[in-house]
Amino acid sequence: MKGIKLLILIVSIMGGVILINTASAQKGEVGINISPLTFELTANPGDVLTNRLKVYNPTESVIGIKMEVEDFAVTGEMGEVIIEPAETETYSLAGWITTEPIEFTLGPREQKFVDFTINVPENAEPGGHYGSVLASTVGAIGEEIIGTTIAQKVGALVLLTVAGEIKESLVVKEFSAPSFLETGPVPFIIRFENTGTVHLRPRGFVVITDWRGKKAADVEFPQLNVIPGAVRKIETSWQNKWLFGKYTAMLVGGYGTTNTPFNPPVLTFWVFPWKIVLGVFLILLLVTFYFYKTRKRWRLALRILIKGEET
Repeated sequence: MKGIKLLILIVSIMGGVILINTASAQKGEVGINISPLTFELTANPGDVLTNRLKVYNPTESVIGIKMEVEDFAVTGEMGEVIIEPAETETYSLAGWITTEPIEFTLGPREQKFVDFTINVPENAEPGGHYGSVLASTVGAIGEEIIGTTIAQKVGALVLLTVAGEIKESLVVKEFSAPSFLETGPVPFIIRFENTGTVHLRPRGFVVITDWRGKKAADVEFPQLNVIPGAVRKIETSWQNKWLFGKYTAMLVGGYGTTNTPFNPPVLTFWVFPWKIVLGVFLILLLVTFYFYKTRKRWRLALRILIKGEET
C-alpha cells in the first residue's frame, strides 16, 4: 500500500524491550516513550505486587494510549525477545497482570504514570515468569492524517521470580578467543546456557596470565540475564594493544542466589607482532650485510683513527 512503511524493532532483554510497529502517513507523526524498561521482581505464591511505569508523549500531538499485557520469549543468542503468547504456563505471566488505567490520552509533552498489579496465584509454579506491559497508540487525535494512521507499541519487560523449589543451573557452552593474534585487543566469546527454571545473571572475570604464570589482567564481562531454556552470548575484550608471547585465560565467576561457581574453562592464545619483528629483522640483516661488504674500509678507518696509519 502506498505511503505505508513497516518497522519492527526488538531490543535486548538487558535494557528492556521496545517494540515499534509503525505505518507512516503523509502528514503527522506519533511517538511515545516508556520507563523504566525492565522490572526484576520476586514474590511468594499468593502475593499481590504493584509497580508503576511512566508513559511520555514527546510530540506536539494529542495521542490516545491503550495499555496491554503479553508474554514474551527469547529469540537468538544476543538477548532479543519477541512478544508472543507463552507456549506453556510454566513461564507465563501475562494472565496475572492488570493495569490502571487501561486507556487514556496524552497531550503534547505530557506524561502519565500507569500502575500495574501482579496477582500471584496461590498455586503459582516456583521459578521465573516473564511478560511485558505495553503502551500502544493508533495515531494523533484531532489531526487530519491522510492515508493510514500511525501505530506504535512500546513495552517494559517484567521478570518475576516466584519463591519455592526452583532450580538454578547455568552451563558454559563456549569460552573462546583467537588462538593467534598479531596485536591486541583480544576478543573473548562466552556462551551461557540456562538449564534451570529461573533467569540468571552470571558475573565474573576473564583472568589472564602470561607465560611466566604472572597475572596480566582481570577482564570483567557484562552481567546479562539468561532466561530459562535460552543460550546467551556475551562478548568482552582485553583492551591492551601491546602484547607479546603466550597467554592463558581462565573464566572465573558464579551465578544465582548462592553465587554458584561455574567450572572455570581455560584457553591459551599467542600474541606475536610478526610484521614488526620481520621488519626489524630485515633491517638488521641489511645493516649486517652492509658492514660485511665494507669491512675492509672500516678496518682501515679504525687504524687511521687509532694509530694514525695511512695507506
